[in-house]
Amino acid sequence: MRVPLSWLRDYVAWDRSVEELAELLSMSGSEVEGIDWVGAPHDDANLALFRVGRVVTRERHPNADKLWLCTVDAGEAGGGLHQIVCGADNFAAGDTVAVSLAGATLENGLKLRKANLRGVESDGMMMSEQELGFEQASPGIVVLPADWRVGAPLTDYLPVAEAVLDIEVTPNRPDCLSVYGVAREVAAAAGLPLAPPPVDEPDTSGAPAADAIAVEIAAPDLCARYGARVVRGLAVHDSPPWLKARLTHAGMRPISNVVDVTNYVMLAVGQPLHAFDAAKIRGGRLIARRARAGEHLVTLDGIDRALLPDNLVIADAERGLVIAGIFGAIDAEVDEHTVDLVLEAATFNGPNVMRTSKEVGWRSEASTRFEKGLDPWYVPLGLAMASRLFAELCGGAVAPGVIDVWGQRPAAPPRLHYHTGMADDLLGLLVKPGEQADILRRLDCEVDPAAGTQPGAEADLIVTPPPFRRDLERPVDLVEEVGRIHGLENLPETLPLRGDAIGLLTGDQQVRRRLADSLTGAGLDEVVAWSFVAPDAAAPLALPAGDRRATPIALANPMSVEQAVMRTTLLPGLLGVIATNLARQAERVAVFEQGRVYLARAAGALPVPASGPKDTCQPYPVDEPEMLGIALCGPADTASWAAAARPSDFYTLKGYIERLLSALDIGEAVYERATDPWLHPGKAAKLLLGGAEVGSFGLLRPDVAARYGVEGVEVYVAELAVAPLAARGLPIALFEDLLTYPAASQDLAVVLDADVPAATVLELVRHAGGKVLRDAAVFDVYEGDQVPPGKRSLAVRLVMRAPDRTLTDKDIGAVRRKVLGTLERELGATLR
Repeated sequence: MRVPLSWLRDYVAWDRSVEELAELLSMSGSEVEGIDWVGAPHDDANLALFRVGRVVTRERHPNADKLWLCTVDAGEAGGGLHQIVCGADNFAAGDTVAVSLAGATLENGLKLRKANLRGVESDGMMMSEQELGFEQASPGIVVLPADWRVGAPLTDYLPVAEAVLDIEVTPNRPDCLSVYGVAREVAAAAGLPLAPPPVDEPDTSGAPAADAIAVEIAAPDLCARYGARVVRGLAVHDSPPWLKARLTHAGMRPISNVVDVTNYVMLAVGQPLHAFDAAKIRGGRLIARRARAGEHLVTLDGIDRALLPDNLVIADAERGLVIAGIFGAIDAEVDEHTVDLVLEAATFNGPNVMRTSKEVGWRSEASTRFEKGLDPWYVPLGLAMASRLFAELCGGAVAPGVIDVWGQRPAAPPRLHYHTGMADDLLGLLVKPGEQADILRRLDCEVDPAAGTQPGAEADLIVTPPPFRRDLERPVDLVEEVGRIHGLENLPETLPLRGDAIGLLTGDQQVRRRLADSLTGAGLDEVVAWSFVAPDAAAPLALPAGDRRATPIALANPMSVEQAVMRTTLLPGLLGVIATNLARQAERVAVFEQGRVYLARAAGALPVPASGPKDTCQPYPVDEPEMLGIALCGPADTASWAAAARPSDFYTLKGYIERLLSALDIGEAVYERATDPWLHPGKAAKLLLGGAEVGSFGLLRPDVAARYGVEGVEVYVAELAVAPLAARGLPIALFEDLLTYPAASQDLAVVLDADVPAATVLELVRHAGGKVLRDAAVFDVYEGDQVPPGKRSLAVRLVMRAPDRTLTDKDIGAVRRKVLGTLERELGATLR
């Protein structure tokens, strides 16, 4: 939603900077995505060079047939009379015009200087709407109202330069899809007075509106309210400059005064409107009905659109005239010959408008508002404001009376019993009861003390939200309103008490965190790919028949053909990242993703359900295992002066997997040859834990890589199931008391055959020592004069400890004798 600051100030007296306004709105829940300065450069010195002028004389240029030599009065503040050469022909002496003086910088960046045009000096410019930034093209200069004061700054009347707020409106706040709605938020958050809605009733004359048009709602479930007014005797022409400026800065293109008024009212108060040429409505009747079988409608862009039976149309007695809430037809289009019109304001079913918008392939500012769910409360506001503007800007006479027909009346807003202490309980922020009541009133809520409340206490309130705030359904919603308007930045900074801390990671969450930390620590980048993919995304992998990954689940309402099914493997997304980065000259790409895949439990394809209402969801029997995918190519390390970069290979990828297992403290991994059809048969392996396969990894076959747009480089990929890693990862650490009962050590030197391995000796020692022997290690080897030929001496240190007592000499001697006996018996060893 683009909100010009000058327009916003019509409804709320904001006198601080636009940056402060953006901060206020963002902190109160209406995120300002940016501030766009439009028009000429907005410094005061430059804007002072734009003035309201009056053409004093107009004569032919002495040296050019198509130029005019004019004298323009820019007022005393504008330097008095200026000689200006002009090529336009749509003005006369005495007209009021927009003047930019020498030294001014225009909206397009052009800086004006005194110029010599065909031998005549020109000091300034009479400006067109294009040069002011209000039109894409303009046939001549802009002629201003005669009562504008000559010499006044042009900025007093027109937004020559201004700030425009780009606001991200959340789906639950359609009331903020208007300038007045945003002003209401500003007034509430800043404690400023809010101007009344700009919806004064127009003067009326002539025959009643009911004599000209009747309204019928044949689809009450799709049209809650339909209002209409009649305007007679208007003239279709260009809109005044101020209206063009506001529409342009708000992001809409000016078209004609009739169309511009409907768009202006929609942006001002949030109610979309549609104007019919009254002479083109057959039978004097408008009907809100579902489209008929095989019905077509030629829309204003000249396209013949086929309608579906669930599409809502506004029709006359013979044919459809509007795809409700989306697009009008040429059959009742307002054009330069229109004299009388019928103005529509209605409330349409939001989901139906959204679905129809996708089916016909057209989305507009109006449909965007209907999709969010407008309240019928807006209908009379839009009709009144637009009718008044038609009378003022189009010269029309508004017929007495309003045709107002209900399809389905909405439920009355709830009366909520609100206890002001909830704010402190839920926000941790103490807001006085009186201030809470004031905040809710500033948001247009009706606030009354609950029965039995003492006067002035306001601890318990009965709050009735306004009809346009359907998101306020429960008392807790009111707490949120109090918090955001009071200022979430005012929440106190507190630390939880020891013992009250919550939010510790579960075991599975710790495993997932450790997986990500391990790979990012190794230099890989984490990516998040789409869960929605093309139907043939996994086709290059040549998955065998019967593999569940070969039959993806189709979406009932896909965003596009490229995102029509749920992914069954992470590899296509990762390979897409590889291809994109290589196409942008990246030398090394090493990425991973943790995410779910979606596998049908039943064998075979699962088609989209063909029966049942479109708005219902029919769940599939589906498994959603979480997977970990890795993809890498390019050098494994960085080149230096000492050596070239080492290319990534199978063992680079295997090293990343072993790093994962080590980080999770998993030590029983087994690797076997993998036979996956997308992996190179000689450079692929599968990982097994406890005999169960976890996944596979290896070199991607070059032909498979080429089908994903990766050629000329080796790509290594892995895809592992997270569940078996989580089941075995991060086992519970067991503690052993090493301090209460100290260890005792004994050294033995035994003589045995020189060809007996030290590992064999240690294995026999550990087996013989039993539970008391905690460690054994060879610390010396001797071969020389003191041992017989063919023999050698091994010195072994024994470390003994008992968990429940201090070892005595008797205990130590028993272990020593058992070890020596075993070595003598098994190896023929003797004590040295």
